[in-house]
Amino acid sequence: MMGANKNNLEKLQILSLASRLSAMFVGLLQSFFLFRLFSVHDYGVVQIAVAVGSALGIYQHLGLASGSTREIAASKDKNEVFKIFITALSIRYIITFPLAIGLFHYAEYIALDKYNNAALILPLKIYALTLIVQGVQSMLNSVLSGTKRFNALFTYQVAIAVASLVLYLPLVHFYGINGYFYAMFAHNFLGSVALAFIALGPLRENLALPNFREFKYFFRELFTISLSIYLVKIIYTLWERSGTLILGLTISPEAVAVFSAAFLFSKKIIHISDAITDVNLPYLSEKYVNNIAEFQKAFSDNFNKVFVLILFIGVSAVFWSKQLVLLFASSKYSDALPLILPFMFTFIFYSYLNIIKSSILVPAKLVTQMIATFVILIGFGIGSYYGFLAFTDFSHVSSMTLGLLVGSTLALLFAIYAIYLRLKFKIFTHDHYLLIFQAFLIGASQNAFNNNFLYKVILYLLYVLLAVIGINATKFFTVSQAFLVYKKILAKFQSQKVGN
Repeated sequence: MMGANKNNLEKLQILSLASRLSAMFVGLLQSFFLFRLFSVHDYGVVQIAVAVGSALGIYQHLGLASGSTREIAASKDKNEVFKIFITALSIRYIITFPLAIGLFHYAEYIALDKYNNAALILPLKIYALTLIVQGVQSMLNSVLSGTKRFNALFTYQVAIAVASLVLYLPLVHFYGINGYFYAMFAHNFLGSVALAFIALGPLRENLALPNFREFKYFFRELFTISLSIYLVKIIYTLWERSGTLILGLTISPEAVAVFSAAFLFSKKIIHISDAITDVNLPYLSEKYVNNIAEFQKAFSDNFNKVFVLILFIGVSAVFWSKQLVLLFASSKYSDALPLILPFMFTFIFYSYLNIIKSSILVPAKLVTQMIATFVILIGFGIGSYYGFLAFTDFSHVSSMTLGLLVGSTLALLFAIYAIYLRLKFKIFTHDHYLLIFQAFLIGASQNAFNNNFLYKVILYLLYVLLAVIGINATKFFTVSQAFLVYKKILAKFQSQKVGN
């Protein structure tokens, strides 16, 4: 496969980010209506069912998506691409079918014996069926990413987000909690069919199945890195869902709903890192194999810009959190506001960790370091929750919120240190830490002038000015670079206007 230069990488990342943010906007619009259609109690029930299904469904992944992307990116021809896809898909469904059958069979036991809530039975059974149609999607995504057909991938991401909006709203309106899961099944079925046509269409002349020798070879190559990614994926999903799963056993669905609202609001920041990793994994996997020095420079130059973008957007969301929550979730979720600052930094730190994993740990095959990082993420996250409960007067919700922050902070610091020890590659400098400290101070003032919009705008503009000064001083993204980007965008817009 042909490699991409630095300009192509940044262009693809901008396109990826644009598609992810467009999909996120549609998702926010969907959330706006869903928060109003559901009562707080029903929303809590939905989140518990989703957490149970996700925690079980993650075991089907086997790390095959990342492993397939890596292998497809390095493949020599289209015949190999399809054979890798078939090998990965065969392994996936060996695991998916037993998981789906198990969840369907034990749905009543989980709903009644574990969560004492009969409303969970049908949603869990529908989720079991969804796992079957969902299983192929990440494999098809890996075909698009590995062959660097990013335009098709980005277009699909936006289109399927719009389809989600069209499906969820009427079904939730007419069928409530169950309608949410009817929509989930329909959305995943539609997505799998559409993605199959998009991903496999260009390969229709190369649909040769692997023979037994080829199957064994691709199986071995996929699992040189995939098993560790599988373990990491399981740990991440359990960490991500641990709050809802554990709290759902001890507190009311209403309290779970408040926790989930703050969690989901803050988690939106991950769309940025996901957009970056869609491009970075295939690009930097190839770069790492061919030129280590170029790999390190390409990562550092790119990461510093993304670091600033994530931090700026995340802290801006915290500063305007009251206005945004009231707009998208209504006053029913005002109790979620104090949770947003710690949750936002939890996901800012995880976003950095996500980029480091896909850009360095996976391409460099630092398996032990990667697993240890995610063990710290969940171990200290859940351990801190029980520690806060035992030694402080914090509530269950506050303890879980702060526990997840502790886990993501320590995991990020460990990953940075482990990479430095192994590769002598310094990812963070004192400039990064100073910008994070500045951002935290800005976020901590989120309640300032909440009752006076004009004063709040003036304060925000002052913070933006201070942030620009700080970022410019670090040289991560200078004012002159910003003007250059602006000129390029303007020139492209004008050329398209002339062409039309």
